[in-house]
Amino acid sequence: MGDATPDTELLAVLWLELDEGYHAYANPPGETGMPTHLSISLDGGSPLKVIYPEGEEEPDVFDPSLMVHTYYGSTPLFVPLGQLPTSAISLTGSLSFAACSATNCWPLRTEVSLPLTGINLASLPDATDFFWYEFYLNKEFSEVVDTNKQNTLSPSTSESTTEAPATSPPSSVTEWSFSPTYFHPELEVTDIELALLFAFIAGLLLNFMPCVLPVLSLKLSALMAGSEEQTEADRIRAFREHNLFFSAGVMLYFLFLGALLSALGLAWGQLFQTPGLILGLATVVFALGLSLFGLWDLPVVDLKADRSSGSPKVCALFTGVLATLLATPCSGPFLGGVLGWVLLQSPETIMAVFLTIGLGMASPFLLMTARPGLVRLFPKPGNWMIYLEAGVGFFLMGTVLYLLTILPTTMLLPALGLLLAVAFAAWMWGKWTNLSQPKGKRWAIRLAAAALVALAALMLFAPKATPIKWQSFEPQAFRSMLGKRPIVVDFTADWCPNCKVLEHTTLKTDNLTKWQEHFDLTYVQVDMTQDNPEGLALLRALGSQSIPVVAIFPPGPGHKSPLVLRDLFSASQMDDALKTTLGD
Repeated sequence: MGDATPDTELLAVLWLELDEGYHAYANPPGETGMPTHLSISLDGGSPLKVIYPEGEEEPDVFDPSLMVHTYYGSTPLFVPLGQLPTSAISLTGSLSFAACSATNCWPLRTEVSLPLTGINLASLPDATDFFWYEFYLNKEFSEVVDTNKQNTLSPSTSESTTEAPATSPPSSVTEWSFSPTYFHPELEVTDIELALLFAFIAGLLLNFMPCVLPVLSLKLSALMAGSEEQTEADRIRAFREHNLFFSAGVMLYFLFLGALLSALGLAWGQLFQTPGLILGLATVVFALGLSLFGLWDLPVVDLKADRSSGSPKVCALFTGVLATLLATPCSGPFLGGVLGWVLLQSPETIMAVFLTIGLGMASPFLLMTARPGLVRLFPKPGNWMIYLEAGVGFFLMGTVLYLLTILPTTMLLPALGLLLAVAFAAWMWGKWTNLSQPKGKRWAIRLAAAALVALAALMLFAPKATPIKWQSFEPQAFRSMLGKRPIVVDFTADWCPNCKVLEHTTLKTDNLTKWQEHFDLTYVQVDMTQDNPEGLALLRALGSQSIPVVAIFPPGPGHKSPLVLRDLFSASQMDDALKTTLGD
């Protein structure tokens, strides 16, 4: 419009385009569902206000007893920009939503951007010319048809509009459509009540899974608490206090994990696809072990009986956080069904269920908080504590070895160099400094120790993919095999201890050979050690958000309904599953 001026108010419109047969949940979604959320800013500034359509109110396709608001077809999301600064460069942000069919949902996240440089306000259409403008003024929306859309920025005497499409699912990730059946359908979750019950049980059972071994020494701190106190009353107080704050650390981490997975749309354990996180954990545990050998005092987390390096409450809290972080790569009984359902729900539901998992995992320590008299069962202070601390230190070094096995082989040598630098830095920190030195000199030495570790960290380089023993999963090759032959698909990762247990027991070579000869199987392995969008898409199509998972695809039309086995299972259960799916 020729009468547009720099004072013209602008309106950006992002179109969410869903294929036929798919819907997304509105914002707010109603009684259940993952809300569509757009986070967008101008030139990386503060997030802008977003106005969402109400969506179509209807019973939820997965739970008809709940009413939800949904988007179909093409739906506009409105971002009022006001007066556009002359220096504006671009709009950037991210859009997250769940693309749902009648049988499955896929949590998706995509980056969006629109360049604003060189905008000619006079050439842009008036927002009032669009059919949806009246609804925008009333802030009431329902399903919006795909019409009069233009990918331009347009002014009007009141507002102008910029429009850009967002499609689902992304073309870079292969789509899958299955109707899986489950070996234990009674463990599948369909509502919040069942999710909370199974979440508590799953959290409790996590204490007894193979992943407990790397953190056994950290949990031992709950039993050692109070052992340095001389009187029984002080021992009981310290015992109760430590277990209470240790439990708080467990639950605090699960709250954080729930919020993080909800915000980023990640699957359980997906954080451990990052080699840097694994290396960071190995470094912290290594430094903690050195502190138990008396080399230095590690701030915040301290397992020594005297806990002279800081507040016992803070030490207990962060020990609980660290122990839980190291344990959560594992899944366990009940947990697979819970995660497959809850990670597709609203952030509030995710947080409630994850807090319940934490409550279950912390329940043994809360029991010790409620019954602090249990401290009488442990020996009184003595020289035995020195030997116990050293034993715990060796156990932590074993944990470091376990974490190193998760790293890509190309990172192993630099990682060992980093740990050597950490040991030298800890020696500098603990043996080169003391409280009698001038403060400046003391901190100069400590900063030099930290700089040494930072310099060693620069030795790391990008990892290469770990070799796969089974046939590597390739979407096109896998699609060409479906329906033509019986296929067993195994989802695994180097950071998944339960996967390794499964591979060395149920899926060991003898069993695989026997089943291949009997059923003429083709084995395909999906490696989730590193970021694998194609593998994650297939995992979610099978109704799962965690591993280990094994799926059996029969030949013929039945390949659309593969049989899924979650978590740990025995060779006899696998044999029964193969016979059920493929016949004798």
